Amino acid sequence: MIARLEVVYCDGWDDGVVNPLTAKAAQARDAAGEPYTAVLLIDDRRHAVLDVSWADEYCRVSRFDAAGRQVSCHELRGTGDGDLFLRRAATWDGPPDVGEYEYPHVAARTRTTYRLSGTRTDVVEPCGDLGARHESRSIQPPPRLPVPGFRRWRELLSLAGDAPVEIVDAVRHPLPARTATRPPWRPPRALRPHGIELLFTPGTQVEYHGRQLRLSAHHAGRLHLPSGRLIAADPSSLNLDAEPFDVTVPPGTYPVSVGLATFVDDPGHTRVTAARLDISDRPAVRWELALRNGQDPLDLDYQEFFGFGVDTGMACYVDADSADRVTDLWRTLDGLVEPRYRTTDSGDMVAWSSGWGDGAYPTWIGYDTSHAITCFITDMLLFPTDSQDDDED
Repeated sequence: MIARLEVVYCDGWDDGVVNPLTAKAAQARDAAGEPYTAVLLIDDRRHAVLDVSWADEYCRVSRFDAAGRQVSCHELRGTGDGDLFLRRAATWDGPPDVGEYEYPHVAARTRTTYRLSGTRTDVVEPCGDLGARHESRSIQPPPRLPVPGFRRWRELLSLAGDAPVEIVDAVRHPLPARTATRPPWRPPRALRPHGIELLFTPGTQVEYHGRQLRLSAHHAGRLHLPSGRLIAADPSSLNLDAEPFDVTVPPGTYPVSVGLATFVDDPGHTRVTAARLDISDRPAVRWELALRNGQDPLDLDYQEFFGFGVDTGMACYVDADSADRVTDLWRTLDGLVEPRYRTTDSGDMVAWSSGWGDGAYPTWIGYDTSHAITCFITDMLLFPTDSQDDDED
C-alpha cells in the first residue's frame, strides 16, 4: 500500500511551522530557486522535512519516527552539471524509550560523506556520543539524481529511505504555527567577499557603530615568492600548521599593500582592514576563497569560511620555501602598533596587525577575464558581514 503524505509549506520548522506559505507561494519560490521548507505529514504527524534552495543547489531531507524523533538526515548538493548528489547522510537507531531531544545523543549513529571525486567516508558510533567511534574510507561514487520538480520528491524520499509515497497538499493540519523575522534555517551560503575593493579606495568613509572611519591604502613593501606558493598566517604559527594555498603563481617578487581605517574623531587610532598581494595590474572580475590541501567549500555552512587563526594580533605573507627561515621574526615585530605593517629587510615576510586582534581571517583570490590570478586579498573582517543580502553574488 502506498503511503499518502500531505504537505505544509513554510519558511522552516522549529518545534512547529514558521511563517506558513501557501502552495502557490512555495511553488513560486521553487521556480525562482528561493529557499522554502516542505513539512510532510502522515496521520497528521510530522514524517519528513525538506529544506530546499535550488539557487544554492541544495536540499536537506530530515525524517522522523512516530515519536517525533529524527531518524535520518540526507543533504544533497549540486554536481555542477545540473544534477544533485548525496553529500552527507546520517541515521540514528536507538532504544524506543528515549525522548526526541536525548535520542540523537544516545542512539547508534552512522554518518556518511561522499565527494564527487568518488570517495566515501563512513563514521559509525554504536553508542552515540558515548563509546567507540569507527571510521572507514572507500572508493564509491555518490548517488545522483536530477533536480526534482515541485512536489515531485519521491526520489528524494526514496534516497532517504522511504517506501513509495503519494504526495498531496494538505487542506488543513494540526501543527503549531508562528511568525518570525528570520527563518529557522539558512542555505549553506559560505561567506563571500563584500566590498573588498573599497578597502583599498583612499578617501572612502564607512560607519562603524555610529563612528566614521576613513579608509586609505599604503604600499607595505615587496614580497619574495621564490616558489610561488603563498602562505597567509599568524607569523607565530609558521613552524606549526601553516600551509600554502593550493594555487600557485609564477615565482617572483610582488608588491603588497595594506588598507587602513582611521577613526575620524580619533586620528591616532588606526586598524588594518586588509592586505593585498598584487600578481598583475589587471582588475579582478571574480573572487574565490583561497583553499589549502583538503579544504572543500561544500563543507562550509552559512557565512562560514576557511581561513587562518591569529593568536598574536599579527598576520603575515610568506613564501612556503621561506617560512623556515623566518619562524622567529615575529618576536621582533613588537605588536605592529605603529606602524601597523612591516616588511622584513630580506623581503621574505610582510606582516601587519590583524584588524581588531585575534580571530580567524579569510583570503580571497582575484581572477581576471582570462582566469589568471591577479591578486590575493586577506580580509581582516573589520566590518560586520552578516548583514549581506542572501542573494548577493
